[in-house]
Amino acid sequence: SHKPYKRHERVGDEIKQILANCFISEIFIPEAGLLTVTKVNVTEDLKIAKIYLSFLENKLPVEEVINIFISKHNLIRFHLGNKLTLKFIPQVRFYYDDSIEHAQHIDSLLKKIHKDD
Repeated sequence: SHKPYKRHERVGDEIKQILANCFISEIFIPEAGLLTVTKVNVTEDLKIAKIYLSFLENKLPVEEVINIFISKHNLIRFHLGNKLTLKFIPQVRFYYDDSIEHAQHIDSLLKKIHKDD
């Protein structure tokens, strides 16, 4: 069952790539610690990009780090606008992706179970 690769998914992948590079070379957010853009979901009309981020060793609570991204959204859209070949640059929304944390938690629970064996 091969699904066609939809345009909004391609744009999401492109945005993910652009932002990953951008946060390494142009926009520094040291409070985020080790930052990963885990995924980008773009609405089918390409108007909104939901950007999921994960942090390791962040220096501030997650909410505050997300607020820093929100405060820099114009700068981030500007960089996207320079690199994306779209007529309209999507609005960016930032979300914390806790799936890595969740996986680590499950991992530690499993280790605990096996330790008790």
